[in-house]
Formats: sequence, structure tokens, C-alpha cells
Amino acid sequence: MIRRFGGLCFARSGVECFRSASPRAGGVRTARIGKGAPGMHRLSCGHVVSEPGQTHYCSYLRLQEMLSLQPAPEELRHPDEHLFVITHQAFELWFAQLRFDLERIVVALRDDDVPLATWLVRRCVAILKLFSPMMRVLETMSPSDFFAFREHLAPASGTESSQWHEVELLAGLRDEGFRRFLEAEPSGDPERGVPSKLWTDRLEELWNRPSVASELRRLFERRGVGPADIYVVAPEKNPHGDLMLLAEALLDFDEEFRIWRFAHARTAQREIGPDTEGTGHTSGVSYLDRVATGRADFFPELWRAREELWERRRG
Repeated sequence: MIRRFGGLCFARSGVECFRSASPRAGGVRTARIGKGAPGMHRLSCGHVVSEPGQTHYCSYLRLQEMLSLQPAPEELRHPDEHLFVITHQAFELWFAQLRFDLERIVVALRDDDVPLATWLVRRCVAILKLFSPMMRVLETMSPSDFFAFREHLAPASGTESSQWHEVELLAGLRDEGFRRFLEAEPSGDPERGVPSKLWTDRLEELWNRPSVASELRRLFERRGVGPADIYVVAPEKNPHGDLMLLAEALLDFDEEFRIWRFAHARTAQREIGPDTEGTGHTSGVSYLDRVATGRADFFPELWRAREELWERRRG
């Protein structure tokens, strides 16, 4: 039997969901309620359920554990530090989803499952569209409020986000300059201990593995067509319509990536100014601008197809 007590509950056997989170980290546990409430159990989050093994909204999402990962009020150097931490944690959660789906896209392309690959690319685009508005939230911090805790961030830097670099590599980035930068820059404070490099074993593994871009090229080879061949003048029937829809979704992915990089640079400029150095390993806004404008697209062949189509038209 399913009951609701102040939150969403689902019937489920077993109690593993309540043991999945460590009590020290805020895991959800159950306690038998005393007299007057036979068979009722109170979760450590405060909700009441009828069965100890009943899946509850809080336990399913491990909310207590998740919400224990932000600084306590007394640990904050400024109230806006809470916003800063939560925003970046939210980014990391979305990076994890992008990684997960990009891995699936690689497999789908390898298996010639173009509809699934296209569907997942569209999801990734929808996620990327969230990033610029998320940066705008950070712009509600005044520079003076940000500076009240910014110095304590050093030497930490967004360049240390391994997940973000994994997203780039899974999509298809193979930039030797990017690799040399991460191999050369240390992560951590050399004055406080031995630094580690930003280029991790996981990044090395992904560098040598197939990406969305490389599997896309193999897909075109198996079909015996080039990127320009998948476009026909409407209303002529397109024998490669599935590839065209995939290509357009991937171009959306490229566009949103560049839009996000530009928005990131503008938010940084608004908070710290154009010439303030980054907290960790970069020159700050100038570095972000170079990345936004100079880093290669993931799917250059799809962009160049436009030029080829025009040349065909003229010829």
C-alpha cells in the first residue's frame, strides 16, 4: 500500500535506499514511532512512512546527504559564498549528466543508431542552454561581496574541473595546445604540498578513445557520403534525412558550447574586471575570451559543409 505523508512516497521492498547514504554524511534512516502510531516509522529527514523499506522522495534523491555538502552558515566568509558553492555544484551535476549522455552517443553512433544519437544530442543541447542563465545568477553578487571571499578560493580554479574537460574530450576536442596547458599547469598550492597535474589518467584515457566527433566521421564513411551530401533542396526527398537531423543537432551543440564560454567570460569580467588574474592557473578574463573565440569547434566538417554547398551551387 502506498501512502503520502508530507512528501512523495513510493512502495518498494528492502531498506537499501536508507542505507545508501552514510549517517555522518546526512543519510536518511528510519526510527520506529512510539505509542499511538503503530507501524509508523519516522525518517531522519522528519517525514513519516508506513514501511521501513518504503522509498521516499528524500531517500531516493539522498537529499540529506546532498544538502550536507554546502558550507554551514557559520563557515561562510560571506553569505554569497553559499550561492557560489551551490551554483558550481549544480554545474558539476550537469557535467556528470553530459558525460553520461555523451558516452551513450558514442555507442549509438558506433551501432548506427542515428535516431537515439540525435535524441541524446538534443538533450545535451538542452542542458547546455541552462548554463548561461546559471552564470547570470552569479552576477547577482556585487564585486565587493565576491571579493569578500574570493581570496580564500586560491589556488582553486575552474580549470581544475576534470568533469568539464572530460565533456570536451568526449565531444571530440583534440587540441594539442589544450593538452600541453593541462599537462604543464599544477593543481593545488605548491607551498602547501606536492602539486598534481591537471592532466589526469582519466583525461589521457579519453584522449585515446573514440569521441562523438570521431564516431560521426566513421558513420559518414560507412554511409559513403560526406557532410555536404546530406543536404538536398526541399521538397526533394532526402535519402540521408536522419544524418541531416543529427548534423543539425550537433551544430546546435557546438553553438551552445561557444555561447556558454562567452557567457562565462562576461560573468567573470563583470565580477572581477578585465585584467584581474584568475585564482588558480589562468590570466582570468583574457584566458576565457581566448577559449571562447579560439578553441576549435568539435565538428568543423559540418560547418565547412556550408562552404562546399555554396561552391556546388556556384559551379
